[in-house]
Amino acid sequence: MPHAVHPAPLAALALLAAACGDRAAPAAPAAPADPRACPERLLADHAIDVSPEPRICDALAEALRPLSPSSLAEVRGLIVVRDARGPCADACPDLAYALMSDAALAFYRIGAHELHVIDATFDGPRWRGGTPTPEALADYLAQLGLPDWDALVARVRALPGVSLPGHVPVGDPALFDAIVQAGPPTLLGGDVPLADLLRHELGHAVLLRAAGESAKVRAWGALSGWTANGGEPADGYIRGVFALERPIVASRLLLGLPRGDDAHYTPHRPGLPTPYAAFDPMEDHAESFRLVHADPEALGRASPARLVALAGGVVDLRAPALRGFVRPGVAALLAPEIDPRFAMPALRAIGPALVAEAADLADPRPLPIPASTHPDVRAALDQLQLVVEVDGHTFRPSDAAIARLLDELEDARAEQEAFTRVLEED
Repeated sequence: MPHAVHPAPLAALALLAAACGDRAAPAAPAAPADPRACPERLLADHAIDVSPEPRICDALAEALRPLSPSSLAEVRGLIVVRDARGPCADACPDLAYALMSDAALAFYRIGAHELHVIDATFDGPRWRGGTPTPEALADYLAQLGLPDWDALVARVRALPGVSLPGHVPVGDPALFDAIVQAGPPTLLGGDVPLADLLRHELGHAVLLRAAGESAKVRAWGALSGWTANGGEPADGYIRGVFALERPIVASRLLLGLPRGDDAHYTPHRPGLPTPYAAFDPMEDHAESFRLVHADPEALGRASPARLVALAGGVVDLRAPALRGFVRPGVAALLAPEIDPRFAMPALRAIGPALVAEAADLADPRPLPIPASTHPDVRAALDQLQLVVEVDGHTFRPSDAAIARLLDELEDARAEQEAFTRVLEED
């Protein structure tokens, strides 16, 4: 992550806006039908103007309806942009980028808080790049680690739903059209309805919009087992720049090839909910966010920890089909390597399910805070409310997690103090 011009205030460091939901509210009576037209409702309620592409309005309203208050706050003001093509259109630097761009069904522009709706959102993806140059094709095959064109054809022919003629000429655009069309349903685990596709993009906004996005990515990455290419915990930054995974990795995943030593990120734990979640930590979160709404049972089967982390205010984990995922998910969130600023709000949010299924994980001991802890660090720690009380049961982070957090807060306090001293001396 790039160094800031000045150190982050200690309070800001303490308050990690975790990508989890809010405490589930009791079921309310059905509201009367809203007489406002869909575009008017979204603009008034969420500050989202769908006039650039009104056809998404009903699906976007459906995607927004079950979101928790904290998620709605992050997606508020989303800017809808209508494009013809994917992220790099005709300016893609290589064939892997071009394939991933043409396979995109929609995309979220980080920083700009934009939801880009493209032709493929409605008509499905198509290859628009024509016949690649021999140099571009040779580079693509080398990046894939395939020996020749015939090896690529064999891999594509094996994809679900792909039908190719017996002979495919070298560079034939039909092969790349097959890659682009097969990519989304293969990596997403099937055809995804528009509302769920938009939920995926909203998941990006929830994780990446607000300040502190690297802390949220790092917390999610720790939960789901991601590291960056140097072995350090993934926080979304590669060599000081926020970076998504290299597009060639999408081609490798689709074609059943290894991620490659040049990949930016590596997952180290089982539990990825879809093949596309294996792309990078950001797509892992977006796919998990989609599934917690669309199919929470499938998410729980893949990863109880991901389900529990995202369930608050979204689903009742006491439901018979979900309750078996609660204890392993809670145990994973209480593991020493998980940031308690992420874990404890998630546990607080699932409310009664915490006690119903995981009461044996309660720990009533006081937090191990040394008497020598600086008052500013104590105050920052108090803001976090790391102790969760539910029906007389006390849940708290492990001693190791608290010790690591105290070290981080103390480092931030010392850095802030040194910075203030320099300013005073000037």
